[in-house]
Amino acid sequence: MSRHVAIVTDSTAYLPQRTMERHGITAVPLTVVLGDRALEEGTEISTRSLAQALQKRRSVTTSRPSPERFAETYRRLAESGATGIVSLHLSAELSGTHDAAVLAAREAPVPVRVVDTGMVAMALGFCAVAAAETAEAGGTVDEAVAAAEKRAAGTSAHFYVDTLDYLRRGGRIGTAQALLGSALAVKPLLQLQD
Repeated sequence: MSRHVAIVTDSTAYLPQRTMERHGITAVPLTVVLGDRALEEGTEISTRSLAQALQKRRSVTTSRPSPERFAETYRRLAESGATGIVSLHLSAELSGTHDAAVLAAREAPVPVRVVDTGMVAMALGFCAVAAAETAEAGGTVDEAVAAAEKRAAGTSAHFYVDTLDYLRRGGRIGTAQALLGSALAVKPLLQLQD
């Protein structure tokens, strides 16, 4: 049996379905809580619907996938022939997703390397594609991890925040900072940095 390294990421990579299929990447969805409804990101709620809810200032929060969800994914990939898994996730400082993946990896039937890329959105997606391309070329788990880490080191994630309210609600800035920034009509351009 030839070695097969599977690549897992989470829905915050926002990879197009076609890209995931082409490279054999599996995305574990985060849960989006919209009002009183819990929905799986990417399957039960689209990116477009989520953006519309945010624009309408609806109450939106996210929750990490459960360790059981990762364990199920790792088990399914092992049953499909994976002899090793590289699991790449958004920054551990932004979410508990990485920690949930680490818990599940301990019980996985094959070796799993969980990587905190320090990235989110397509910056994370680029890391997953780099790892997948390495695996497709016959690379090992270590080589796929190295490819993802190299891509992360050469990538930065910038984002524009239209309102400071979500940064305040998420505990990233204080109430006074949000009030002052809103009064001055501050529209920050932010960068993820280790």
